[in-house]
Amino acid sequence: MSQPVSLLKTGITGLALLASNALANTLFWQTAANNGDVAPGGNSAATFRSYNQPAINDAGVVVFRARSSSGQGPQVDGVYMIDLSAPNPIVKLLARDDTVPQPNNTLYTGTLAAFTEFPSTPRIDAGSDLIATRGQSQPVWTYVLDGAETRIGTSGVYAFPDGVPVTGASLLGGVVEADQVTLSFPWYSVPGALLGTRFEQFPGSPAVFGGRYIAFKGNYTDPIDELGRTGVYYRDVVQTEPEPYTGLIANSDMVIPNQPAGGSVTFGSTAPPSAANGYVYFTGFDNEDAPTLGGIYRARIPAPVPGLAAPLPPALNVIVGVGDQVPGEPAGTSFNNFGEALSVSSDASRMAFWASWGTETFPKLLICPSDGNKDRIAYCNSLYPSGLLVQVPVNQGVFVYDASSGVITRVARTGEEGIEDFTFWNFSGRVPGVGGSTEPGLELARWRSGSFVALSTTASGPVQVAFEAQRNGTAGIYLRENVASPGVLQTIAEVGTTPGTSVDPLAPAGSLVSSVGLERDGFRNGRIAITAGMLYVDPADPDVSSSWAGIYMAPPPLDVIFRDSFE
Repeated sequence: MSQPVSLLKTGITGLALLASNALANTLFWQTAANNGDVAPGGNSAATFRSYNQPAINDAGVVVFRARSSSGQGPQVDGVYMIDLSAPNPIVKLLARDDTVPQPNNTLYTGTLAAFTEFPSTPRIDAGSDLIATRGQSQPVWTYVLDGAETRIGTSGVYAFPDGVPVTGASLLGGVVEADQVTLSFPWYSVPGALLGTRFEQFPGSPAVFGGRYIAFKGNYTDPIDELGRTGVYYRDVVQTEPEPYTGLIANSDMVIPNQPAGGSVTFGSTAPPSAANGYVYFTGFDNEDAPTLGGIYRARIPAPVPGLAAPLPPALNVIVGVGDQVPGEPAGTSFNNFGEALSVSSDASRMAFWASWGTETFPKLLICPSDGNKDRIAYCNSLYPSGLLVQVPVNQGVFVYDASSGVITRVARTGEEGIEDFTFWNFSGRVPGVGGSTEPGLELARWRSGSFVALSTTASGPVQVAFEAQRNGTAGIYLRENVASPGVLQTIAEVGTTPGTSVDPLAPAGSLVSSVGLERDGFRNGRIAITAGMLYVDPADPDVSSSWAGIYMAPPPLDVIFRDSFE
């Protein structure tokens, strides 16, 4: 799977892209961070070591999660940002062992509860500097429940209005005062559920929009039937008086709108949403593993109504559903699955997504990772010592939805232009018996597949869609310009063919790009932000190698993008 890698800080450099054995023109990369950078706010010798895919806003502010370590010391997990519109330093937003923002009343050796991990990629609002991230921590709140001291609150969504961290969503919605009745933090309770029901986890990455809102997926247990539920929610993280309640967009008690008349099937799964300009997009199904109903939906977040603490859920507009005709395919060919990672344009007028159709599959052997969390690696190997064989759909594609016309256009598909697969796999989640948390809702580690698509629109240029794919036996990030009249597929960076020094001059001489990563919010206003790893292997002695990595941003001018053909 595409992984965020380590990065180095340089300036603007030229990247020559190789494609179809032809040397194209130059795409100019700017380094946001790399392995030579000291992680701010920590040990002066702690340089970055690994990275997740970055997100970028319209102004060129990049936000990313990275790990750093000093020598053989433990890695430190953190969330960072850098404004690449001018020469600016990397800024730490939060890192492991930093204090969790209020509510937080629990002391550990005299210090308030601290963060332990940031398990998902942070995201940034397209039109502002508002950033949000998910964080895990020590239990933050101590209170008395039924006569016993109770500690709770190991997960939340945290945002940074004006650069200051605040708690946007929390597990504290069921905490009560000394009278055992009054809720201490009702604004964190699950809307649409029994009063005082609390969230148990916030899977995936939160979305950010409108300069003040977060949108997120939340899991909880219904206290009436004790069954698990899920949903998509939003909350204002700027307004503080009166404290805004969490708003409901969709949950497991809602009937899926696009099903045969008279149907009563509810959402069995929802995905972490994407959002822009007041609209929230998300994927929802009856059954995540084998969907028969559901699709992609859009909701317009209502304006606050004075005196109304929790507004009614907005109407859900169906964008595309399971069973709908696949554009560009023979009549009667219908979609059967959609990706979670929806990329929304800054004005919310367009949305790019992955989808599959048909019943044909091909086998893929998944091998446990060798780099990353040692407990998770050991757990993976205990389950799959010889790897896991999975079946992948043969027919997959990348599509763009246009809200003004309602038209869905195919951007690329497997079986054409050398494209073999758009899905990448990652073993992630909680390792049993590790971490010390007893709170429910933490999903066990397992193999998960994902697709990586990012869309950009500008005032004067055509729509551009970038995506990760396995193509001609390797992996890379590719780009299609002008969805309405698509041109030749272009290569942004490709494993095994793109010279490492063309991305970053500090990469080892003779190295080639060895990994790439792209996030749904990584391509905005004509600027694309990616992770890239580089590796040099001595041809005379394969045991001798050197590596490098970083986060990079390029504003690809339309007349400078490289074509996968001879000029």
